[in-house]
Amino acid sequence: MSPSQIYSSPWHHPGLLLPLALGGLAYVLWLRARQPDAWSPFLRAWLLGFAIEIVLDASLTGFATPLHGHPSAERAASIVFVILGDLRAYLLLERLTSPARSWPSAWARALGFSLIASLAVALATRVAPGSFAATRNIFLFYELLSLALFALWRFALIPRRAPSLARDVATFFLVQYALWASSDVLILSGIEPAYLLRIVPNVLYYGLFVAFVARRAPRELRP
Repeated sequence: MSPSQIYSSPWHHPGLLLPLALGGLAYVLWLRARQPDAWSPFLRAWLLGFAIEIVLDASLTGFATPLHGHPSAERAASIVFVILGDLRAYLLLERLTSPARSWPSAWARALGFSLIASLAVALATRVAPGSFAATRNIFLFYELLSLALFALWRFALIPRRAPSLARDVATFFLVQYALWASSDVLILSGIEPAYLLRIVPNVLYYGLFVAFVARRAPRELRP
């Protein structure tokens, strides 16, 4: 199989990514059972909720999705899970950097950040459809916008007093989006092995982020 065939195969998504997502959920459940009072109520809810969310994402948006044959539902699921995938990071960043902010305000700000790249893509594809006729160009535009947003968080919006986990989260997503963008630049340049490189950020996204947060959670977020 060629690199592009491997990438587009169900062996990759969901074959590789779903077990990794399930492993992340199992890790969170194991930690909760081992230390039921280890985290704050917010972090317990965040970890469990987004561990389940990423399992659903890996189940419904892969190359063997049960939504095949229902293009409207498949597209809607893809959009929703892309937004949720970023929302989990932005919500955590909002909570870590501004713990006194009200819940409605934190959710609204996090959702606003998670919608910026998607809305920009929707606008750009309408204004310049010829430039975005190739799906890979859409991916790259989204990735570059998201890379800029997480760079803004990492280097400008996180106060010095914030827990170190905030910088860890922003850095994690910076690396993830840098890998996606680099892979797509190489793919658009005709370098097919870059499809294999693109699997690396997928593993970070589906399999490692929630477990990474659980592992790195500092004492500031523990009762």
